[in-house]
Amino acid sequence: MKIAITGAHGAGKTTLTKALEAATGLVAPVPTPMHNPARGQLKSLQDCTNEEVLQLSQRRYTERIVQEQSVPDVISDGSVLHEWVYASVRLSLGIFPTEDQDPVPSPATEVQLNLIDSFAEEALEYAETAYDEIFFLPVEFPLPRGGAPISDRFQNEAHLRLYELLSKGRKPVRILSGTVQERLDTALAVVGPAGRGLAGSGFSI
Repeated sequence: MKIAITGAHGAGKTTLTKALEAATGLVAPVPTPMHNPARGQLKSLQDCTNEEVLQLSQRRYTERIVQEQSVPDVISDGSVLHEWVYASVRLSLGIFPTEDQDPVPSPATEVQLNLIDSFAEEALEYAETAYDEIFFLPVEFPLPRGGAPISDRFQNEAHLRLYELLSKGRKPVRILSGTVQERLDTALAVVGPAGRGLAGSGFSI
C-alpha cells in the first residue's frame, strides 16, 4: 500500500508520517535535502535563485518516484506534489512574505510560474495512480517562533494552493484534523495497523 501525507509546510506531515510508520511498519523514505543545486558546493535553499529552485524541485520529484517505487508499501512525507507547491509560493511571494506584501512577479517569473502549474498538474495525475490513499493535513498548529523557515503568509498560501490542486483531482482525498493522536487514529482506521486498507469511502476534498 502506498500512502501520501500532504499538507502545507509546518502542518505536521513529518510528525504524522513517523507515527504512522511506527504503527504500521510501512517504509517512509527520506529524500535528500533540497540544497546544493550544482552537486559540488553546498547552497541553502533559501539562497537559491528561481531557476535553482525549479532545478531542485525537479530533482526531488524524480527522487521521490524512484524511492517510492522501489518498495511495495510506502508512506510519502509530502508526496510528489510538495516541492511544486513550495516552488509556486516561493516564486510568486518570496521566502518570508508578510500579510501586507503583494509582490508583482516579473514577466520571466510569470513564465516560470506557468511551468510550475503545468508540472504540478502532471504530478497530480501521477499521484492519483501511484498512491492508494492521499491524506491532507489542514493548518491547525502555529509555526515555531523564531526558527521557522517560512512565514505564516507562506504557510497559508501553500495550504490554499495545495488544497486547490488536490480539488482538481478525481481521487478522494481524506482530510485528517485534530491532534496528532486523532490524526493517527483516523489514518489507521483507513489503512489498518498493517497498512492494508480497511475503511470505506470516508471523507474527501
